[in-house]
Amino acid sequence: MPGFPDPFDKRMFVARKNYLEWKRQATVFSEMAALRENQLNESGVDHPRHVSTGYVSPNLFPMLGARPLFGRLFTPDEERNGSDRVVILSDTYFEARFHRDPAAAIGKSVALAGVSYTVIGVLPPNFHLPATWEGMDQKKPEVWVPLSRLWNVPQDDGFRQLIVMARLKPNVSLTQARAEMKGIASRLSQADPELNSNTSATVFPFSVEDTAPQLRRALYVLLAAAGFLLLIACANLANLTIARTSQRSRDVAVRLALGATRRQIVGQLLAESLTISLMGAAVGMLVAHWCIQGMLALKPNEIQRAELIRLNFSVFLFAAAASVCTALLFGLTPAISAARADLNSALKTGSGGASAARLRSRQFLIAAEVALAVILLSGAGVMIRSFRQLIAIGIGFSTAHLTGIDVDLPEVRYPDGAAQSRFFRRLIERARAIPGVAAVSVVDRLPLHSVMFANFLIEGRPDPPKGSMPLSDRAQSSPEYFSTIGLPLRAGRFFTDTDLARNEQDKNGVVIVNESFAAKFFHGENPIGKGLQDINRKFRYEIIGVVADYRPMGVENGARPQIFSAYLKVNSATLLVRTRGDPEPLSNQIRNAIWSIDKDLPADKVETMESHLDEWQSQRKFNTLLLAIFAGLALVLAMIGVYGVLANLVAARTREIGIRVAIGATPVGIGKLVVAQSMIPVGIGLALGIAGSLALSRVLQSLLFQVPARDPFTLGMTVAAILLLSPFAIYVPLRRAIRVDCTVALREE
Repeated sequence: MPGFPDPFDKRMFVARKNYLEWKRQATVFSEMAALRENQLNESGVDHPRHVSTGYVSPNLFPMLGARPLFGRLFTPDEERNGSDRVVILSDTYFEARFHRDPAAAIGKSVALAGVSYTVIGVLPPNFHLPATWEGMDQKKPEVWVPLSRLWNVPQDDGFRQLIVMARLKPNVSLTQARAEMKGIASRLSQADPELNSNTSATVFPFSVEDTAPQLRRALYVLLAAAGFLLLIACANLANLTIARTSQRSRDVAVRLALGATRRQIVGQLLAESLTISLMGAAVGMLVAHWCIQGMLALKPNEIQRAELIRLNFSVFLFAAAASVCTALLFGLTPAISAARADLNSALKTGSGGASAARLRSRQFLIAAEVALAVILLSGAGVMIRSFRQLIAIGIGFSTAHLTGIDVDLPEVRYPDGAAQSRFFRRLIERARAIPGVAAVSVVDRLPLHSVMFANFLIEGRPDPPKGSMPLSDRAQSSPEYFSTIGLPLRAGRFFTDTDLARNEQDKNGVVIVNESFAAKFFHGENPIGKGLQDINRKFRYEIIGVVADYRPMGVENGARPQIFSAYLKVNSATLLVRTRGDPEPLSNQIRNAIWSIDKDLPADKVETMESHLDEWQSQRKFNTLLLAIFAGLALVLAMIGVYGVLANLVAARTREIGIRVAIGATPVGIGKLVVAQSMIPVGIGLALGIAGSLALSRVLQSLLFQVPARDPFTLGMTVAAILLLSPFAIYVPLRRAIRVDCTVALREE
């Protein structure tokens, strides 16, 4: 629906009526199936609870290549009323309810929403549906029932609630499928404009759905960070290898003089490098096994199928290939340099000399290490600043001490709005009486939990075209909602109990809007007293107040126009409780408040608003933490590299330093020489690193929130950190150089 806001415009659910027409008219697919996830109340257990239930076409599992772990799958005959009271269990439900005992499950009954279902099969643990809405909503049903169980009345055919999956025929491209589906959607729009006006169809592969774009970009950034770490380690090892081969120059020369070929010398040195690399890989794999456990404990919910993150044969092959490449990367140049050494000069001068070419190559490696460290540090720095900005802005109200629990009222016991309203009014009274509770309310669209939007018209203005009708988020709540979440009033007044009674008795009622709504649709006018109408202009709603904005879909998505109604004739809502202290000890009392009214209602999930907020922020938190760890390691490795190279250079030039001291050089002069030889490549590395950070800023920008990737402050702090730590890296070699005793140095040489 192009008129809807992103990302909903391309991710609208499908009406059954359209799904059946798609199946009938489409020629590009070999199969098409539909799915709907819903929450059903499970009874027949100690405490009723919500069970995530998947309504599926019988052909969905075969189309995806799924096979049952036990029992069987649905048959086409089981998609008809009267024969569709069968259920297939997920592996997690099978373990929790039947303790993985097939005999205790197959053929037995499970009660969902007051209906008894016979268990016919169990799915294997590795079966997962792809995510939907670009990773925003991973479907993980605990049980599965036939799709026909979803339809109650003929009017349900026009209700948009299905996710449709299909398999392309062989040799049919995605472009062909998109073209045909758009043509079908166009015909349906003409045939049924009431349902399909201004709508189309989108087709996308599972891979697009299964990994959110934000997550995919973040993984590439982390992969690049790991690659930079590997390059820094290689530069360190290359420096050490150059130092080692320079100390063994006489040994290499003797071997060459005795008849060894240069190829044999290169092979021997490469074999040594390969041994070091493989040993490092083996230790690294062992450490990785332990680190994965810690990483999984920190993983965000957006990473699907975390149980597949483990060391396997593919990882071992990659590690082996990386080890070989690493050995070539840090071992080949020093080996060739050693093999090309001049025999006469090597046999005369012995070991330990530091030629100008070797000095330049090692300084180049130091510069490369520092440059890579700058890139990683600056990237981690802007990620940390972005995350801090995210936390500082928040979602618009305080989530501390705020707890919610979903309440779903079954239609059998609460058949009309009056019964539903009575229940929620009683629930508010019971929850308010709990000691330690500061405020209580009920809302059907809790921020960070669910969103509903709808079209409306503004009284006194001409009707806009159907494709461009005003659109706003909608929420229905008890009058105390704003005081419970602490949302300030900007104009007008809050709801009262009188407003609630009026809204529930009369279709013409009162509403409150937020600042974004007022700014977008009234453009500086005072909205108080203005009227809103439904799209048929049958009912009028007077605006009585304007409240501050909050961000119902997380900080990144910003504030959205919102209409609030005082209304409790709903079959599903969230009880929201603000406590004076830690809400966790009151969880059982909140559940008991529900069960004191209806003992058969599920009340298993009491969740704090902070947990919802953590879930929305978990991806950024995870990315930031890993990148910060990589950046810290890069800085440590770079400083170790500076220290190692400088220490070796001082040792290799002991004779030269002794001669300089003998002819009158002062310790200050020697110190300046050593500092210059170490800080010049560091300075070059800083310049290259800043240039690299600026060049790669576009990659990071999509992962940041209100922080520019080219952040001068972060770059300045990165440069300052390296300049402050560099003296510590050169202190010991510098101290050793200025303390060289010329007599001892010349005697040793």
